[in-house]
Amino acid sequence: MNAHCTRLHLFMDGELSESDAEGFRNHLPRCAACEGGLRDLLQLELLAARALGTGVVEQPAAKPEGNVVALGEWVRRNARVVAPLAMAASLCAIFVPRMMPAAEVPAVVFLDNQTTRELEARLSDPRADKHRPYSPMRGGADGAEAGKVTLPLRPLAEMEERKDFRGIVAAYVLHGQWQQAQAVLAREPASHKRNIDLSVVALQDGRYQDALKQLESVLLEDPGNPQALWNRGLALRALGQKEDAAAAFDKVAEGKEPGWSDEARDLAKGLREEARKLKDPHDEAAH
Repeated sequence: MNAHCTRLHLFMDGELSESDAEGFRNHLPRCAACEGGLRDLLQLELLAARALGTGVVEQPAAKPEGNVVALGEWVRRNARVVAPLAMAASLCAIFVPRMMPAAEVPAVVFLDNQTTRELEARLSDPRADKHRPYSPMRGGADGAEAGKVTLPLRPLAEMEERKDFRGIVAAYVLHGQWQQAQAVLAREPASHKRNIDLSVVALQDGRYQDALKQLESVLLEDPGNPQALWNRGLALRALGQKEDAAAAFDKVAEGKEPGWSDEARDLAKGLREEARKLKDPHDEAAH
């Protein structure tokens, strides 16, 4: 146990400063006790909210004022009442089919409120694979921190409850929380979608051969998979295999996906021009 382990409840109630909260988020995937404790508290809150008919309450961004009490704090204060209600709610969840639709995910989770994207690779979740012009983050760490958007915990807890692994991984990746994304990927069952997301992590780490390996089985069974082809093109480009990378982007362009096809066509064209310059630099100088 270290200092972070004593801050779980403060983190839950939104009482930590942004820097302390960021420190706790970095600590979380390396501490099984905190990760388990956070999951238990979030699940208890959700069950209690349903049992009491309060619905889902947004986590406060700062310490509540006056007589307003954060749900997590209220749950702990009234544990004797909440525990039986939560147990009853969990039993109902097991024996009664859920008729309510999944809660709407806030736009900030998948950055739907952004006009550009900072991630060049493509994720498997369609909610995180909507095309926006690519605009890599520029500037130093201060500038990156200033533009950072906080990932809310409540939607993550709801996706965890639904075992929506794709959504959780996508949310972590889009918000640059790579360690958390890898922790979720490590406990997922094997699937082609998981392989696509693993290739995104490998690309981020500079493990381009690993990214290609993750994509092999996907493209073997689904040669036209646009996310796998796109990420393959990025890996081949990084390895200097420009013609092969261009061919991968050509196949994406053939899919006529809005936005993605045009960007893929431009990438393929640029790669072939670079390859031509490398083959005949004197011809380029003459022009």
